[in-house]
Amino acid sequence: MTFRPGQLHENERLLTLVQGVPGRLVLWAAATALLLWHGAGVVPLAAFAAVMLDPQRKRLWLSVAAFGALGGRFFELPESPLSLLPAAPWLPAVLIAAAATAALFLAWLLARGFARWPAAFRRHPVLTVHAAIWAGLALSGLPWLGLLALAPYFAWRLSYLAVSAGRGRLAGTGFRDHLFYLVPAWGGTVTPYGKGLDYLSRHEAGDALALARSRLAGVKLLLLAVAWVCALGVMNIVVYGRAPELPGGQTTRMAAEWLAGFALGWPSVSDVVRSGAHPPWYLGWAAIYLELIRATLALAATGHVIVGSLRLFGFNVFRNTYKPLLAESVLEFWNRYYYYFKELLVDFFFYPTYLRLRGLSPSLRMLAAVFAAAFLGNMYHHLLAQPEHIVRLDLPRLWTDWSPRLLYCFLLALGIWVSMLRQQRLRAAGSAAGAAVRLRRVAGVWTFYSLIHIWNLQGDGIDLAACAKFFLSLFGI
Repeated sequence: MTFRPGQLHENERLLTLVQGVPGRLVLWAAATALLLWHGAGVVPLAAFAAVMLDPQRKRLWLSVAAFGALGGRFFELPESPLSLLPAAPWLPAVLIAAAATAALFLAWLLARGFARWPAAFRRHPVLTVHAAIWAGLALSGLPWLGLLALAPYFAWRLSYLAVSAGRGRLAGTGFRDHLFYLVPAWGGTVTPYGKGLDYLSRHEAGDALALARSRLAGVKLLLLAVAWVCALGVMNIVVYGRAPELPGGQTTRMAAEWLAGFALGWPSVSDVVRSGAHPPWYLGWAAIYLELIRATLALAATGHVIVGSLRLFGFNVFRNTYKPLLAESVLEFWNRYYYYFKELLVDFFFYPTYLRLRGLSPSLRMLAAVFAAAFLGNMYHHLLAQPEHIVRLDLPRLWTDWSPRLLYCFLLALGIWVSMLRQQRLRAAGSAAGAAVRLRRVAGVWTFYSLIHIWNLQGDGIDLAACAKFFLSLFGI
């Protein structure tokens, strides 16, 4: 069999090798080295070692790691053994982690008692979760409710738990079967990579061969993440003249200094919009296309590390980012660019809207569902991730900060809906496209997402008017 680096997880000899003790040891060492290169902390590394040694009790070890993640990741628990010396700075973090774990245990108990919920809550379990979260955020100024700072992180994970409860799928599961994804040792953001227990269970390795394949697929993603991090570093040096954020010693510094001699020193789109000093139109167009490439590389690198870690633990889930720059339609790009965010919007906004509007015509029903997901759901997700202005009722600041994204979400939803209609017509026609047509489609997708991304920028000095001025400057206006 020919060895292909891109198909590590399909190579029969490798699959046989890593199922034995020596092979597992080599795989553990290689994966650990890659995780360290990507900056993994003590908690995920210890969890991976425990799961490698005792895969039968994987969820138990991941649940133990969840407690450590609560203390270390969210409350900056020092990870050095020196932190155990007499002042014991870890004690407050441990106590807060225990309180947070107790709160999650209470949430799990409530989910287990779903059948006893009032009828209105049973009909809308996700709305119930989010109503409780916003009620808590409204009281978050009280010292004893300080744990609600974590509410945005847990909101969607608890939503997946509520959906499982509503479907009656919690029977036969214990708290540890849910704690490990509520606080994932593999890392993550406000968006749950790997979704909830239902999805993870469907992709969990069921035998030694599947586990070996999943782990090799994880190593492959970690290697790809190294490539994307390096590509991003080179891009930051050559295009923007920035110092690279790359691990490494003298060799990395020497390479960076050599590349700096070729630096173009172009400003980023954020810098241009913030400054108001617009470059010539051709540099403006180059800037927006380069920003799309930069954003894709950054998201792919982060997502590959998280999903790669998930696969190392035996959950062979889909990638978060899979070749979006080769997409031939706006809809296809959306599916490939940020898969787990798209899945969140589809699960909690698209399908519920589509199923409730059976009386509408198919086209209007689809339009409503797309806008519910890509427009309303998209805005809500990001507002929940940064709820300070809403909690404080600071409406002027809320409009200044979020009005560009409001337009971005509207344009995204409109583009997705038009793309869906167009894809339906193309499928009905059934004609195959040539290379030139496919290249034109890819260029169209790049142009659409590069242009609307102008309104997806955030930061001081970036508002609706500044974004609009830069957009018009691209057309010489």
